[in-house]
Amino acid sequence: MPQKYAVFPRFEAAALYRSLRWPERDQLERFLDALQSYPFIEGETTERDAAGRTVAVKFLGKFKIVYWADHSVKEIKVLRLERLSRK
Repeated sequence: MPQKYAVFPRFEAAALYRSLRWPERDQLERFLDALQSYPFIEGETTERDAAGRTVAVKFLGKFKIVYWADHSVKEIKVLRLERLSRK
């Protein structure tokens, strides 16, 4: 069985995650669990990070998750977790 990837959120992303209550946190956990098992899940779009790297952008309910998979060390780097504004 292939080794799962580890998830490493930036401090700001982890702080928002810790502030969430169960339904929102559960939705994010299910996505991150799936990403750990299959790190090739693509987002709906991509962006460039500060280093010029192409990163995935996933919209999940009320949230935007910006991440990339570092396959050399089997890690998912969560750069940003943002709550989408209500309009």
